[in-house]
Amino acid sequence: MTKILVPPARLGVMGSGQLGRMFAQEAIRMGYLVSVYSPERNSPASLAGASETVAPYEDESSLQTFLKSVDALTFEFENIPGAELNFISEYSKKNSLPVFPSPECIRIAQHRIREKTLFSKLELPTVPFYPITNKGEATKAAETSKFPAVLKTSSFGYDGKGQTKFKTKEEFRAWVGSLGQEPLDLILEEWYEFDKEGSVILARDQKGNILCYSPSENIHKNHILDTTIHPGNFSDSIKKQMIESAKILAEGIDYVGVFGLEFFIKGDKIVLNEFAPRPHNSGHFSQNGANISQFQLQLRCLTGLPLPSELSSQPSSMKNILGQDYLPDSTLWAKYLSDERYTLHLYGKSDPRQDRKMGHWNYVGDKAEKAFPQ
Repeated sequence: MTKILVPPARLGVMGSGQLGRMFAQEAIRMGYLVSVYSPERNSPASLAGASETVAPYEDESSLQTFLKSVDALTFEFENIPGAELNFISEYSKKNSLPVFPSPECIRIAQHRIREKTLFSKLELPTVPFYPITNKGEATKAAETSKFPAVLKTSSFGYDGKGQTKFKTKEEFRAWVGSLGQEPLDLILEEWYEFDKEGSVILARDQKGNILCYSPSENIHKNHILDTTIHPGNFSDSIKKQMIESAKILAEGIDYVGVFGLEFFIKGDKIVLNEFAPRPHNSGHFSQNGANISQFQLQLRCLTGLPLPSELSSQPSSMKNILGQDYLPDSTLWAKYLSDERYTLHLYGKSDPRQDRKMGHWNYVGDKAEKAFPQ
């Protein structure tokens, strides 16, 4: 039986960045206490009212003290070291601490080979891929893969980091020739020429009930999400394929919580790109454009509160504010702030570095696809 946690239960979050901040804002608004664990002091989540434990993820003494202090645990960040995921899993079993999503789901999502292998096992369409853990596998991939192809780190890569594109087989062979016998943790993925990118935000509660927002269309610039348009301009067939794929994935790994699943769309076909085991950047539109936000869905899945009977949303769009776009005194910001259709969400970060996500704009209204000119 699902145990329902009611305020003022204390909810723990691994990670304390902008997603932790927005989860904390939602939870605190509903009367919960929130604690976050990360190496970062004065984090975005703490500035929103969450108490923080500042310690390395590898500090198991501090981690255990943190786990003892909370009534349930979730994640805003998947790159937790494997040993600590094991520690959390064992602690959860011994002490009946609700942890959603499970550490095993985090483990799958944080490693591209495990993720792509799972997609294939569940017969979900994805790009042809080749695990590369040694020079021999790299040599085999050079002869088997079609090119162009993208070589990626299997873990700790995001927003285009840790990726190298090889246009030809000869370029890749030359790279393989430069290798020694050191162990590798890479994956080669064949390049996929897509028409559009899209995503689905899914929530699955502890009883197995599933809700999805209508799929959204995503526009990236320099490998970083720039704009999300909701709902996406997709055919009914594409929307159905995307939602069914998300449901198959969620049930296939007994997922509890919210995740974002990204797709490449070409013609009438989809392929899965990757999934994020947490609220997703492309789901931020839901804060202002839906009957319930993805962060409240995350809260409900974690605490056992019931999900709504359905999700409804309005035409809306989201635009990321990167460091180079952080211009509070600009005429553009003044224009948006004077228009009630736009809502500003800032993350409390003090250093607007190049490509650092400082916040986002949400727009709700007609012609949402034109709210943020490209």
